[in-house]
Amino acid sequence: MKHIVMTIFVLGASLTAMPAMAGTPDGMLTSQVKLTLWTTAGVRSTSVHVDANDGIVTLYGKVPTVEQKATAEKAAAEIGGVRSVKNLLQVVPEAQEKAVARSDKETQDAAEKLLKADPRLKDSAISVKSVDKGVVLLTGSATTYMDHLRAIVIIDRMPGVRRVATEVKGPEGFSSDERITFLNRADYKGTEQPSKSSDMRISTMVKLRLLTTAQVPSSEISVDSEDGVVTLFGMVPTMGVKNAATTEARKVSGVTGVQNQLEVVATSQKKFVEAKDADIAKDLALTLKDRAEFKSVETAVKNGTVRLTGTVGSGWDEVNVVRVVRHVAGVRGVEDDIKIDAKETSQR
Repeated sequence: MKHIVMTIFVLGASLTAMPAMAGTPDGMLTSQVKLTLWTTAGVRSTSVHVDANDGIVTLYGKVPTVEQKATAEKAAAEIGGVRSVKNLLQVVPEAQEKAVARSDKETQDAAEKLLKADPRLKDSAISVKSVDKGVVLLTGSATTYMDHLRAIVIIDRMPGVRRVATEVKGPEGFSSDERITFLNRADYKGTEQPSKSSDMRISTMVKLRLLTTAQVPSSEISVDSEDGVVTLFGMVPTMGVKNAATTEARKVSGVTGVQNQLEVVATSQKKFVEAKDADIAKDLALTLKDRAEFKSVETAVKNGTVRLTGTVGSGWDEVNVVRVVRHVAGVRGVEDDIKIDAKETSQR
């Protein structure tokens, strides 16, 4: 049996918001927003973190101007499936940086070597078409959506690169394997080796661990991962919870480091809503009945604790159903015994 979620502290109105109807999976939204920001909004991949929870996209990090902050929010909001955008970007003007002494030809040569040397891109054929005054144009084909995003990120980090544009052809969505994310509890226990889509898998697994740990009662935590380094951002009620979040994130296989940027915001402990098990069961049925991705999930309530069993099609769906159940009034904890079944994967 997995950890029990204890719902004690309430931070923010998002906990009581009505959940979205089934739509684009959160992992897909996160990747779509990143690709859009990195290539069209002029936002650097090293400056901004992105996370999606049930269609709500959170942007966190630093941008140099108010205009760029607004542009990032507008670009994210226009992506299909995004319900709303929480723009937590801070405007921090950059100091005048010394120009990198590198010609476009040198930048192109270095970028091509970097793409060829990356083992995660060996199944794709992505190359540099041109470099014009620091703007790198990528071309070729990507075997997976994550390969396309990976190529953009590693080039965007290069010294001398002002922006990355792309005409790479490839899937517009995740493959079946990417959508499932993970299929067994070996991964949850930390024994599975990181897969090609490890950053997506890591973010999903960290979210699930945080939602099913009594020591981390806040669901106002966002997660982003890059090259195994997890960034946590959002709000928690105490320093103890902040430290516990770091500890739990480090337990996920493939995590190489944790950047804990959680803000401690002290809140008064709110009186818990008393509710009979029968009333909780009715509210759960109403909350889950219109969610196609939860059609094979079963619930049982005892003394305010909800036990989840059955199957869902992906790790994103598992995270979402745990989060949705936590929000139901009167729920004291959640026992998550859900299994991942590829047959349940929605084609939405």
